[in-house]
Amino acid sequence: MTSMFRAILDFVYQLVGNYGWAVIIFSLLIKCVLLPLDIKSRRSMRAMSALNPKMEELKKRYGDDQQKLNQKMSDLYKKNKVNPLSGCLPMLIQLPILWIMFKVMRYAAAELQMQEMFKWVSANLTDGNGTFLALDSTAVQNALETIRSGGALSAFNQESWLWIKNVFQPDTFSKTVIPTISEISTTLQQYKDMLTEKGWYDLLSQYAQDANGIASAVDAAVRESCGYKSFDLFMGLTKINFPTNWSTYVNGVCALPILAAVTQVLSTKLQPTQSDANSNSAATGKFMTWFFPLFSLWICWSSTAAFSIYWVFVNVWTIVTTFFINKLIDRKEAAGGQTTKEELNP
Repeated sequence: MTSMFRAILDFVYQLVGNYGWAVIIFSLLIKCVLLPLDIKSRRSMRAMSALNPKMEELKKRYGDDQQKLNQKMSDLYKKNKVNPLSGCLPMLIQLPILWIMFKVMRYAAAELQMQEMFKWVSANLTDGNGTFLALDSTAVQNALETIRSGGALSAFNQESWLWIKNVFQPDTFSKTVIPTISEISTTLQQYKDMLTEKGWYDLLSQYAQDANGIASAVDAAVRESCGYKSFDLFMGLTKINFPTNWSTYVNGVCALPILAAVTQVLSTKLQPTQSDANSNSAATGKFMTWFFPLFSLWICWSSTAAFSIYWVFVNVWTIVTTFFINKLIDRKEAAGGQTTKEELNP
């Protein structure tokens, strides 16, 4: 499934020529395919919400007899043609899709970023035969000076999108367009087989091991160009890098993580809720209302901007479609399709 999604995404990319827009178009295709199921799910959730008062009444009446309560609840669902599981079906489908997209974006980032790093390292830091030059060599010093002056961005040929200079890096001001030693080392560990197959692993492995101190010098040159200052948070447990010079290499402005959190809040608020004064469901619902936005903020802060684009688009799609689907259901109910009080009797 992952390879199929990657193939479709690459096909869309070939048509539009931009990875950020390709992710949006691909996401739109997925959501359009799932739209009929989504409409059915939201109808079921609305119907379940409408049944809430009668469900509470049944719980009060038959709360001491679980078997009788289950039977009455089942009869209530059948009488009103409601399937309590149908509201969960889209979520069960979308969670695997979300995970697949996460893997696809990580694999694409690993492949395309390491390809550009291999080209740049080979052309600027080696003798052309895979041997790294000395740190004080003219070629290496020229490459470092090009980085410090902000002139190396075009050499990496990274995929940009709107304000983001490299969609395969997170949309945060603490991440740079050029991957650091640590980021390259992590990628080498996770995708060794793929990088070895393409012939990039050995050279990039030497680079990540800081051959002749070159990789450390490159990282330092990038940081110098950005003017990064480090700030410790939570008693030194977390370090935030903030640029004093929003130069060529600062990748983003944290817009996507913030948008992900905000749209997640709006999306959650639009969902029908079921109150239950006799259980912890209200407290659980309140917890989930804030947990998902915070989780969205974290996952989009730490993931590639390409994946964050997908996440934000899905949230925006959910908000828009929920609004119009609710309007559609309201219109049908106003025309006589609503559940009457007689139909709600258990």
